Amino acid sequence: MELNKSAFYFIVLLLLAIVGFWDTYFSQIFNGHSRYIHFHAVTMLLWMLMLISQAFLIRYKKNSLHRLFGKLSYFLVPILTTSLILLAHSQITIYDYGLSHRRLYLLFLQLSLLVIFLFAYMMAILYRHSAAYHARYMICTSLTLIDPAIARIPLDIPTLPFRYQFVTFAIVDLILVCFIFLERKQKQGRSVFSAMLGVFLLFQLLNLSWTDSQAWNSFTLWFAKLEIT
Repeated sequence: MELNKSAFYFIVLLLLAIVGFWDTYFSQIFNGHSRYIHFHAVTMLLWMLMLISQAFLIRYKKNSLHRLFGKLSYFLVPILTTSLILLAHSQITIYDYGLSHRRLYLLFLQLSLLVIFLFAYMMAILYRHSAAYHARYMICTSLTLIDPAIARIPLDIPTLPFRYQFVTFAIVDLILVCFIFLERKQKQGRSVFSAMLGVFLLFQLLNLSWTDSQAWNSFTLWFAKLEIT
């Protein structure tokens, strides 16, 4: 697997996100979106641009600049995390009967993708002195964007008889399986994609089975009552 070409993968993913969010955000960017939506959109765009620029710096052997720009992530990631938490909180409405099942489900999806993103990022930082591991974990941070992007692409298809997340989750898992296959002869770093597949599968299973539990309902109600937005 040629990691020096990862910048082109990030560019494709960014274009996919623009297509996915075109109808709901980019085409209506000045039409009354909340400040939390704009905040999160900006931070995610900055993250994707950072991944692209960092990958190109490595490709052209600008290692000093790569390390310098990489330190900006120490500030960007906490801001990105804050933006998603505020966005998720701002989208919650408490009804007379409590919270809708859709909101319970979407909140878990949002927070689980955030946890996966943070796990991959922290592992990348932990292995920052090992290019083989660092680069692969950074690639995995971008995989958390696939579900929200693809789920919003306006495809003219019949209503699916199952949750749309089965499709988006399967795409992420298939990408990781392909990476694992391509890495099968790699001596260093090949365990990263196997480990991240396990992490994604764990949260996908919880997302599809645990979001209607009383424990999650109680947590979401507590989170909704926090006065942060």
